[in-house]
Amino acid sequence: MGFSALVASALCTFLLPLLLFLAAVKLWDLYCVSGRDRSCPLPLPPGTMGLPFFGETLQMVLQRRKFLQMKRRKYGFIYKTHLFGRPTVRVMGAENVRHILLGEHRLVSVQWPASVRTILGSGCLSNLHNGQHKHRKKEEVSACLARWLRTAGPCLLVYPEVKRLMFRIAMRILLGFQPRQAGPDGERQLVEAFEEMIRNLFSLPIDVPFSGLYRGLRARNIIHAKIEENIRAKMACKEPEGGYKDALQLLMEHTQGNGEQLNMQELKESATELLFGGHETTASAATSLIAFLGLHHDVLQKVRKELQVKGLLCSPSQEKQLDMEVLEQLKYTGCVIKETLRLSPPVPGGFRVALKTLELNGYQIPKGWNVIYSICDTHDVADLFTDKDEFNPDRFMSPSPEDSSRFSFIPFGGGLRSCVGKEFAKVLLKIFTVELARSCDWQLLNGPPTMKTGPIVYPVDNLPTKFIGFSGQI
Repeated sequence: MGFSALVASALCTFLLPLLLFLAAVKLWDLYCVSGRDRSCPLPLPPGTMGLPFFGETLQMVLQRRKFLQMKRRKYGFIYKTHLFGRPTVRVMGAENVRHILLGEHRLVSVQWPASVRTILGSGCLSNLHNGQHKHRKKEEVSACLARWLRTAGPCLLVYPEVKRLMFRIAMRILLGFQPRQAGPDGERQLVEAFEEMIRNLFSLPIDVPFSGLYRGLRARNIIHAKIEENIRAKMACKEPEGGYKDALQLLMEHTQGNGEQLNMQELKESATELLFGGHETTASAATSLIAFLGLHHDVLQKVRKELQVKGLLCSPSQEKQLDMEVLEQLKYTGCVIKETLRLSPPVPGGFRVALKTLELNGYQIPKGWNVIYSICDTHDVADLFTDKDEFNPDRFMSPSPEDSSRFSFIPFGGGLRSCVGKEFAKVLLKIFTVELARSCDWQLLNGPPTMKTGPIVYPVDNLPTKFIGFSGQI
């Protein structure tokens, strides 16, 4: 065979598949954008739809923040993409997010990706306002910090430890599990199952062996089995132990009070959602708190000064009781939590679906397309904040114009469907910060952590930290 024939053969071998691939990508893009509403004169937002069927899901899962930052630089505050099996428009910026969140039930409705709906279930709790079990939270936090100081040694991996702490609190306060019910092995099994479920929440909707959805469902079934045992025990017991009613018990009573039959599957799904909203995101925020306070000792000292003024940094016999009234008075501590959530929101965005074709900033979002409003990007681009990369809790000490700040700072989402565990998380994070500041000093052994999203924000190195007892000197 001559040289020219070899070249031609090689070109056919490599060029033809490439051309077929490019043609398939182009046809996929045309197929996706064919869903635009032709009765609307506005164009679709800019952007790309990625690979056939897979869209840009793989790039986002693998690159996360890097991928999202690249998209923002290239396409601006509104762009189209294809994620988790659906054509999607990603939205950021206070004005754009305001339009989406205030359009609840009129323009958009909540719709998580198919994989999330399949794993967590179709049932959804709209709100949980649970701040009444403060004492139990304080007990768990204090016991955990004491154990860290007693057994940590030269290095403690903060993120897994905090996840276990928050899981125990959520299991006790939200679902009413007592430590003796699960035992150490049972608790570990539940933690591992929950982590496996969370890892696979955002995956392609393909339920085949070894796929992300398949692994997530297997883990979900382990959790549901344990929760069902707990629900049946509650149904068999007329009065809760010690008169204490957890959130699941209240949910069951509310359902029965409305004359509805208790649906076991819906209760299991609601309980799983309570755990998701009440521990995974709170663990992320608490880990970020430790990181920021470890890097900014001056801020930690200002927290301690506030605690001292409020009588919370005295000897145990003289300390004020840490009740809800005192917690609400800790304004600077609250600002530290807000600044942590601004720079490191645990959940990067919220999901909606367009109920009808809507117009947004010169573009159309067709009926049936998914809409993701970005929390982290909205914080990054908010005009409300100056020196955005600086950790400065004082920025929240001065009240901002309510209308502009309302959608510039949205760590819990917003509108009618804000985070299911928002009130639970606010109280728990404040208690955690108070107990941490008056119990411990610490040093981050690897310096500022690299944060990753998967799907909750967490430190890649698990935040190795050395803890020592606080001397009491400010």
